[in-house]
Amino acid sequence: MQSFFKKFGFILNIVVAIFLLLAYLAPFIPPDIFWPLSIFGLAYPYLLALNLVFLVLWVLQRSKKLLLSLIVILLGFIHFNDFIQFHADKKDNGSGIKIMSYNVNYFSYDLRNKQPNSNKIVGYLKTSSADIICLQESYIRRKGDQSPEGIMNVLPNIKFYQLAHSVSFGGPVTFSRYPIVNMGEIRFANTSNMVIFSDIKVSNDETIRIYNCHFQSYQIKPEDYTVIESPTSGSNRLKLKEVLELGHKLISAFSIRAFQARKVAEHMKTCPYPVVVCGDFNDTPCSYTYRKVLGNMKDAFVESGFGISNTYHGILPSIRIDYILHSNQYHSHNYQRDRVAFSDHYPISCVLEHDQ
Repeated sequence: MQSFFKKFGFILNIVVAIFLLLAYLAPFIPPDIFWPLSIFGLAYPYLLALNLVFLVLWVLQRSKKLLLSLIVILLGFIHFNDFIQFHADKKDNGSGIKIMSYNVNYFSYDLRNKQPNSNKIVGYLKTSSADIICLQESYIRRKGDQSPEGIMNVLPNIKFYQLAHSVSFGGPVTFSRYPIVNMGEIRFANTSNMVIFSDIKVSNDETIRIYNCHFQSYQIKPEDYTVIESPTSGSNRLKLKEVLELGHKLISAFSIRAFQARKVAEHMKTCPYPVVVCGDFNDTPCSYTYRKVLGNMKDAFVESGFGISNTYHGILPSIRIDYILHSNQYHSHNYQRDRVAFSDHYPISCVLEHDQ
């Protein structure tokens, strides 16, 4: 191994450095024009980790070759900052609006105990004391304890809600303690994913617009693919078929989300109010979707989070794909990702206050 590394180590380092540079381009090149860069963007955390490994190895050998990975990592510091935070902005006191985003996976089951979890989710929402709650993939009933009306009635301070059906049995719901004075929908052709927006009057002289987003998913169920569930089992032909099918789903989702992100970004340009964007983007911070919707806004995690805040809870790699973004008139504090295993996503929240 030592002999192999001496001969080919730097060549491998060059390759992973180039791949990392390609990942940096993913947020700026529309995947419906050139999709391969999105693959590198999706792999960004692993490419970064490989370059860090090479950096450490060259440091241990006191070799100038360390400069390659060091320079490449520094060139992409903006992306590093989007993935990892080391200083949380916590406030014990202070006023502000607490906002939550949570993909509840249709209240389907407790991922650990395989039990119905609707009561657990409602109980969690009740204890959160959030002022505005954006749910994606919410199971929408006409009546009952788990209907939007029933949920609203048990949530402290929540008095208003907006919903839309993305499929016959569910869709996004936005709950608010403040009056919703206007509402609308952004629907996309040939998909059940959608966005709703609510103009919420948070005070006598201030209205904000909340976008509750659910962008195109990969539609990959790990249990349907042996190459994910058990990479060493199954025939080579089956594995090849599954890899090709997975690749097709990835490419298709990249392209569809690019269109959806542009449509939402264009819609936000016409908004007369400060904007808060919540939801499940189904994409990482090193993606065209995230960068297009973010624009010149702020990311609550980058402002006040800590760690990596992975929000997807499943067999596939755990990454941050749920976001709270907001206009520059505000700053966030107390960003939180709660590790409650009631869905295939974790809920996120923050408190927004006006910049002084």
